[in-house]
Amino acid sequence: MLAGCGVAQCRDLEASSGDDDSSSTLSVNNISLPEPSLVRLRFFNFNMANIAALDPFTGMFGEFLAKPFADGAPVDIAFVALTEARFKMRGFVQQQLDRWKHRLPLSGLDALVHRDALRKRPVRNYNIFSKCRKKVVQHCVGNVKTVLGFSQGRFVKEERDEQLQGAFTLNPEKAFIGTSIVRKQDGLRLCFFGTHFPMQKLQAVLLSKNDENDRLMAAKIEYARVLREVLCQVSSWELGNDQTVVFVQGDLNSRTVFDFHEIGSQAKDVLLEVLSDAALMAAIAHDLPLPPGRWREVVHFNGVNEMPVTYKVDPRMRIGNVVTVGDILNRIHDPAQPPPQPRNPSRQLTSVARKEFSQGWGLKNDPAKVKPSHFPAFTERVIYWAPDSLTCHLSWALPHGGYEILGHVDGSDHRPVTLEATMEIGPAAQPDGPPLPHAEDPAVKELAARLEHRRFFDWLFCSTESPQPVGAPEAEDSDSDVNAW
Repeated sequence: MLAGCGVAQCRDLEASSGDDDSSSTLSVNNISLPEPSLVRLRFFNFNMANIAALDPFTGMFGEFLAKPFADGAPVDIAFVALTEARFKMRGFVQQQLDRWKHRLPLSGLDALVHRDALRKRPVRNYNIFSKCRKKVVQHCVGNVKTVLGFSQGRFVKEERDEQLQGAFTLNPEKAFIGTSIVRKQDGLRLCFFGTHFPMQKLQAVLLSKNDENDRLMAAKIEYARVLREVLCQVSSWELGNDQTVVFVQGDLNSRTVFDFHEIGSQAKDVLLEVLSDAALMAAIAHDLPLPPGRWREVVHFNGVNEMPVTYKVDPRMRIGNVVTVGDILNRIHDPAQPPPQPRNPSRQLTSVARKEFSQGWGLKNDPAKVKPSHFPAFTERVIYWAPDSLTCHLSWALPHGGYEILGHVDGSDHRPVTLEATMEIGPAAQPDGPPLPHAEDPAVKELAARLEHRRFFDWLFCSTESPQPVGAPEAEDSDSDVNAW
């Protein structure tokens, strides 16, 4: 069992006996939970690199939604996030539900919500720049699509999907869309966002001529800005209370970065470094109307060497084995050497033969010769935000040990990733790290000021349209469909 605990301000659990039996209940943030309280979660994540045909993947998607959990029990929630996908999901979703009418799937799911970042939605303020952006995507590139499956007997969907959508940058593919459901027995809210994090500014940092000591921090700042923007939207949608867990899944565009270490250099993962930086975590939520909380990853990693490679692989290759970033680093990187130069990395990295990087690792190019933003990395991830008062009661079990990489699926320079995880809400545990520094800490305030910067043209083109009020009727061609039988 992997514990995931927040800062030490955890409320004590109150145990009470039921009227009709001796079973106890837990009271967490005013939520009464049967003890123990389990949620079985399943995630599917794939950057499809503008693949236009859905047919080759319908069997894989259908099996993902229909099969039981690893322990043979029904699945509570199944969430699919696809990025750079050009096909429509409406027909597939309806086919699945029609099939389930005749035979209940072993997963126990009976409701599917599918969302498309480019489907029409009612707005109060017309934004010509957003309109043009969507037209470009519809004709040229793919976008973010999600499918959320759940059991209507256990969860109810909140009617707020028309709110839960935004865009990060001028790049129209970089969007995030969400669906919120509430567990009937206790009011626990779970929000699921599919996203494609922006890369342009992070890439500029990785290619810059800045000192290597500054490059990692600059990369962390750019990444933290994205996480803060998500939290800004979460707070504006009034989702961030002490009874809510927000999951974010998709191409999170983390990268492998080389940094100075002792007399040489060390490779690090940007997302992991951000999540491990307590001051930066505090700065991300600085002055936001949210309870104290922080971002975490469902699967724990000690370092970049443990992470599987899902980018940048050869679209034509089917990979039979799981390759980690450490497998590649152990072959091409000498820790005694300084960090590779952005414009000429092969001076510090050892080149390898095509047979090794292609057939052995499934890569298209020699990793010692690619630009920093194309170095093999783990991009398909699942992270979550939760208030500290709830997080310290959460623990995670991973039936398959962590992420599973579907290396046999080709056609993209990414590889699909699945994850099964059991989230248990139980007695409070000790925090797994030091508490975040206070919001008035000078280091936190300095970082928060750096995170606030946003270019004017990003704001002009990417500010989302003002959605209709919660509870208003959906448009005829709404991007959100609740299908159930």
